[in-house]
Amino acid sequence: MRTAIVSTYPPRACGIGAFAADVRSALLGLDDVERVEKVIVVNEPSRPQRPGLTATIAQGVRGDYVRAARILGRLDVDVVLLQHEYGIFGGRDGEYTLSLVEELSQPLVVTLHTVLSQPTPHQASVLAAVCRQAELVIVMTDTARGLLVEGGTCPFDKVRVVPHGAPPVLARRGSELAIKRALGEPTGPAGSSGRLDDRFLLSTFGLISEGKGLETAIEALPAIVERHPDVMYVIAGRTHPDVAHREGERYRMALERAVLDLGLEGHVEFDDRFLSIDEIADLLAATDVFVTPYRAQEQISSGALTFALAAGCGVVSTPYWYAQDMLESGAGTIVPFADGAALANAVCRYIEQPASLMAARAEARRIGEELAWPSVASATAAVLREAVELAPRRRRSVSLDRQRVTMRTDHLLTLVDDVGIIQHANGVIPNRESGYCVDDVARLAVVALELARQGDEQVWTSIVYRSLAFLQDATAADHHGLRNFMGYDRRWLDAPHHGDHVGRSIWALGEILSTAWVPAVVGPSERLLDTIVRTIPADSSLRTGAYAALGLARLDPDRLDPAARALLKRVLEQLADAYTTHSGPGWLWFEERLTYDNARLPHALIVGGVALGDDTLTQTGLAALRWLGDESGLAEGVLRLTGHAGRDRAEPAPGDGDEQPLDASAFVEAELAAFVATGDPEHGARAQKSFDWFLGRNKLQRPLYDFATGGCSDGLGDETTNDNEGAESTLAFHRAALLLDTAGLPAVQRQVTRQPVPA
Repeated sequence: MRTAIVSTYPPRACGIGAFAADVRSALLGLDDVERVEKVIVVNEPSRPQRPGLTATIAQGVRGDYVRAARILGRLDVDVVLLQHEYGIFGGRDGEYTLSLVEELSQPLVVTLHTVLSQPTPHQASVLAAVCRQAELVIVMTDTARGLLVEGGTCPFDKVRVVPHGAPPVLARRGSELAIKRALGEPTGPAGSSGRLDDRFLLSTFGLISEGKGLETAIEALPAIVERHPDVMYVIAGRTHPDVAHREGERYRMALERAVLDLGLEGHVEFDDRFLSIDEIADLLAATDVFVTPYRAQEQISSGALTFALAAGCGVVSTPYWYAQDMLESGAGTIVPFADGAALANAVCRYIEQPASLMAARAEARRIGEELAWPSVASATAAVLREAVELAPRRRRSVSLDRQRVTMRTDHLLTLVDDVGIIQHANGVIPNRESGYCVDDVARLAVVALELARQGDEQVWTSIVYRSLAFLQDATAADHHGLRNFMGYDRRWLDAPHHGDHVGRSIWALGEILSTAWVPAVVGPSERLLDTIVRTIPADSSLRTGAYAALGLARLDPDRLDPAARALLKRVLEQLADAYTTHSGPGWLWFEERLTYDNARLPHALIVGGVALGDDTLTQTGLAALRWLGDESGLAEGVLRLTGHAGRDRAEPAPGDGDEQPLDASAFVEAELAAFVATGDPEHGARAQKSFDWFLGRNKLQRPLYDFATGGCSDGLGDETTNDNEGAESTLAFHRAALLLDTAGLPAVQRQVTRQPVPA
């Protein structure tokens, strides 16, 4: 059998990655497994190509998931094994993984590392979609299977229970330790200070975060030490990388301060490393009682607890799901969540009643014998073979093999400065006299947000922050709208007022809040959004409302407060009413005239209808988008946009004036939204045709995209293109290109530039 495992992998500090590496090694040790390919998920944009990798997926790049599936489709692989955990994949609740599983040619088996008893509707939807694509689903306990089936996420007959594995070295090392003790040799774990020999050792290992509840164990120690002064507690493991990225070492420092405040310096040792298997084996062999004081019941598997049992440690744990399952036969003691006194009493009972501890350790060793990787690998391989028998190799019905172009960000960075983004340019030279505007800075925030996930995070995240500062400065606290235009001298040129720039600001804030990627930006963004939402008057224009709806529809329900939800419903109703009023035979539109950014109107109805669960709104948006696309030539394959002078109902298409990039970009995004809402690949094809307008598939057969600099011409006239490669047009191109790449529809190949942003 030939298989492939999709997961994080070492050297990324990640428990799932360590699990995947162990599964792979164990499978390769079986006689009937010929090959196990590695598809690695990384949280860095460079997509490292290490020896032995089949494909690399940058976590935040949706197109990489599709590309990985296609690479696997070209290989002689019988079945794919996906390690699933919401947090290791990109998108909201890891939804980017759907682009992989829906594109696979081979049968799929999914191992679930998280099964929630009360998932959010979106979490449940994502997991159910993954399970639908899988031939079989592996969970690690009967409780996990019950939660999965009772929640309606996956049918019972599709679920197989295979326990979490553990390296055999863990059990062996305990025997080796007994021999060392008999010979009088040091027995402290590798990396320790040497203070651990002949002390009663408590330990915890793994990536550190607040969810581990380590403060409860530290709070319990004074009572333990008072009765048993020889106790030592080792906390081994580095701070979880995602936590360290968001908040640094705040939690670890709080734990260290608590140790000092309680006078426990001689009883607690921190080992700030991601331990190797041998180092874990040394630590657990020396451990008398392993402690998992985790704070949340939802944890359905734990590599740390599995390893402790395999090593024969007695355990004191809080009652999260996995601990309840694994300790019910007597291998440990369960104590309430966040109850330091109960934890202290449980540890002291083990110290004071050695026979009780010996019985727990004996039961742990018995359980551990069933968890050794060779037997777990055999069970896993049996599930993989069953999946192959259930579903022979699948074949994709749609092929999207297109020529790719290189996307550069040189010109975009040239237009950006420490204030915002210059509105216009003479060719590629920024025209500083044109100053800045909220419209462009809001667009910049959305584009920079995606570039930060896909490229030079430090540069683009800084640009997102500056964009937010610009929007904040433009906002009037008295709810009279926002200023829009600022001179190059940093002076505002207009008073706060209502207009499209207000809607675009809401759109940008919705996009930012939908990612929640830096907690420090969430609070200010929520407050700014709350202020701006209240500035939208009841008589706002359809486009202002549509822009606002595009942002509000991106928000999770818990961030869509009553005022924002009311605004979303109101603007969608206005769009639907306008469509009812103005549409008729041959004119399925919201107004008596086509003007600018037209596809944003049906786009707002499509995503807004999905967000509110109103299929009527979504279907209205789809009908209007279909009509607009057909009127604009998409049915024939070449996009002809309504000119900037507009088009009346009685006029023939496409209307007078230059065709503009923001209209092409709007088509790309609206068709992609339709693709997501319906699953109809024709919408994906129409999105690509719309993007091709930038590359020369237009009425002049001339590209507007500047392949040398990454800029984009401001318009397509009757005879030539506009020389202005300004902010609006350049951002329109990059937004469209990034969205196509995220959706996995090949259009561009990124070229990361290292040009510094001007101070």
